[in-house]
Amino acid sequence: MNTHHAIERLCNDAERHRRCFYPSTEAERQAIYTRLRNGILVRPHRNIYARRTYWDAIPPPEKHRHIIRALSQQYPQRVFADISAAAIFNLEYHWNLHQRQTIFIAASNGNSARVHGNVQRVFAKNPPICSVVRYQSSGRLRTVLLPSTTTGPATTAPSLPANAVIIDRVSVTSPARTLVDCGLHYPFTQTIAMFDSALRRGIVTREQILEICDTMQRDCGPVQRLLYYTNPLNENGGESFCYGTIIDEGFAVPELQHVFIAPQSEQGTLRVDFVWHTPDGRVIVLEFDGTDKYVNPSMTSKRSIRQVVHDERRREDFLKQAGVTTIIRVNYAEVEQRTPLTRKLLDANVPMARAHPFYERYTDVAGRVW
Repeated sequence: MNTHHAIERLCNDAERHRRCFYPSTEAERQAIYTRLRNGILVRPHRNIYARRTYWDAIPPPEKHRHIIRALSQQYPQRVFADISAAAIFNLEYHWNLHQRQTIFIAASNGNSARVHGNVQRVFAKNPPICSVVRYQSSGRLRTVLLPSTTTGPATTAPSLPANAVIIDRVSVTSPARTLVDCGLHYPFTQTIAMFDSALRRGIVTREQILEICDTMQRDCGPVQRLLYYTNPLNENGGESFCYGTIIDEGFAVPELQHVFIAPQSEQGTLRVDFVWHTPDGRVIVLEFDGTDKYVNPSMTSKRSIRQVVHDERRREDFLKQAGVTTIIRVNYAEVEQRTPLTRKLLDANVPMARAHPFYERYTDVAGRVW
């Protein structure tokens, strides 16, 4: 096989299995360098490559997974941690957490420090680990989570069918340990979606997260706060981000996915994202609109913008018949900027919580501020 065909095969195999590739011979390395200089290939990580047209078309979390799968082939003993493990678990989170393009690996000794380039260690002494295995069975690509010990590989499966063909196996810190690491590393509003999605999918329990906190020598206050507020009723990362920002700005925690019944409507029932029932009898609804609502056919069911707006008005009429007094609409950009969201909540007189994050203080058992 000539070098050109070898590189094409590497590219095609990598894309079919949703990972990056790396050279195994000097001839392949030189051919890759030539294509890299010509802009045909990209190098997202040291000695890791992908076809540019393919790479530019996939989102940041998927790029991260592609790199990790290739690295796991090169270094099978590595255990990935932090946001890298969260990506392999397909947890939901803000894509800007990948801006630095850092790959995180668990290290059983020493302090967290850079190894080389954009690889960073996360100190974790004997952390619980598991393997995320992708395999083909009956013509379909499937994923299974296999538990491991802290010292040995994942147990072989009654989980895998007899005809399973394993595509790859990535060792990562357990879901509970991953959430604790991310909760200590990233802001509340960017992490709560991870907790919501993990609990919603049933890959972790609150008790397992608390057990990890009990083994940590660091203050797990941020994780405790996340556990207090996390709610798997948030249906996607955007709703979780909006929910977390509402809380972080000091407003009362809304009720999620409340169902309204309008007695004079033929629609029957209607479910809303967030609602507050205030002591003075007001009912305030907040509807979170994703960024693609008016332009992405998959979000509009191929309806025109005019039809989308018309449906929104019918929805608002229904809610008013059901007793809703105020309807707030916000989009992703307004939540990200925070000020537009806060202004709308204040204008609607949404109640504030008793404790605002600005005034929160860590205290010991005697109530003394640390």
